[in-house]
Amino acid sequence: MDRFKLGKKWFWIGIVMGLNPVFGLIYSIALLTEKDRRKEGLVVLIWTIAWAIISYNLSNWLAKEGWLPTYELKNPGKLYR
Repeated sequence: MDRFKLGKKWFWIGIVMGLNPVFGLIYSIALLTEKDRRKEGLVVLIWTIAWAIISYNLSNWLAKEGWLPTYELKNPGKLYR
């Protein structure tokens, strides 16, 4: 019974870590390598990928609507020394 509670805690930590795609991918791959945690690792991996796609599209949409600032490079091919 204690093992189930511990696994559930680490599953929710993985969901929260999935809000950052890099940490979510690392954590989900670590879970996928454990035989008894593959189901949790797959859920965390799917959540991480879905959240990355949602946040990318949401940030682009918010920038187009003017809610997020946009920056423009003046001379992207020219190096200054």
